[in-house]
Amino acid sequence: MRGVELPTPPKPHPVVWTPARIKEWQATGKRAPVAVWTAAQTAHFLANIRGEPLYPAFHLAALRGLRRGEISGLR
Repeated sequence: MRGVELPTPPKPHPVVWTPARIKEWQATGKRAPVAVWTAAQTAHFLANIRGEPLYPAFHLAALRGLRRGEISGLR
C-alpha cells in the first residue's frame, strides 16, 4: 500500500448566503456544501437566540471563529 496514491478531493468553495441563494435553496432544497452568513445574518441569529442555554457557545463560535469540535470540548 505504500505505492498507492489517492487523488486529492476538491475542496468546497465557501459561498455567502445572498438573497438569491436563499430563494434558490427555499425553492429547490439544494445548497452549497459550505455556506456562510453575512454579519447582519449572524447578528440576527444571535439576537433571536439570546437567553437560550447554548447562546454563549454560538456567540463564541460566531465571534471568535471556533469550530464545532473546539466548542464541544469546552467545559
